[in-house]
Amino acid sequence: MTSKPPSPITSLTASGFSQAWRSLARSRFWPCLLLALGTASNMVYAHTPLVAFAALSGVSLSRRRAIAVALSIWLVNQTIGFSLRGYPLTGTAFTWGALMGLGTLLIVVLATMRPAFSQSSWAGHFLWTLLAVMVGFVLYQGLIMLAYPVLADGHAMGWDIIAQLLSQQLIWAGAIAIGHGALLWRQQTLLNPVQS
Repeated sequence: MTSKPPSPITSLTASGFSQAWRSLARSRFWPCLLLALGTASNMVYAHTPLVAFAALSGVSLSRRRAIAVALSIWLVNQTIGFSLRGYPLTGTAFTWGALMGLGTLLIVVLATMRPAFSQSSWAGHFLWTLLAVMVGFVLYQGLIMLAYPVLADGHAMGWDIIAQLLSQQLIWAGAIAIGHGALLWRQQTLLNPVQS
């Protein structure tokens, strides 16, 4: 009696997942792709979905690389804003930009605290990704809301706008997570081919 070969999902072990994650995180392709997508997002939105990029950088890269990628995306967004989009060169505008940079940095640091459950399985990885995005959004928006009364400068900030921002962040984070998942799956199967 021969046994049925294991399915690809069950044959890929926790050590295989971790090995694939490390391999993809160390590659040049993934950080460059994140940076390219973050730069391209400026064509779609005046404000890059920094929460999504910071959280996904944090869960998919080492802390040092994640900080470099997320802050580079923030810097590109600020450069485009103050040059091509004509943001006013005022203290208020620079303060908003600095707060966005600080929020981005805090999210990256949070996301790179990958707990053990997130490092050993697909389910744990995606759960941590979702938690990093949601907690990151609350942290980022909380920082903005704390500064808002002082820096409002005529802009309105209601719950409808916050809901739209959350929707935007979730769409981008979901798309990036799917792309990362596909690359991670490919890397895992390359490193640990299923025996037939």
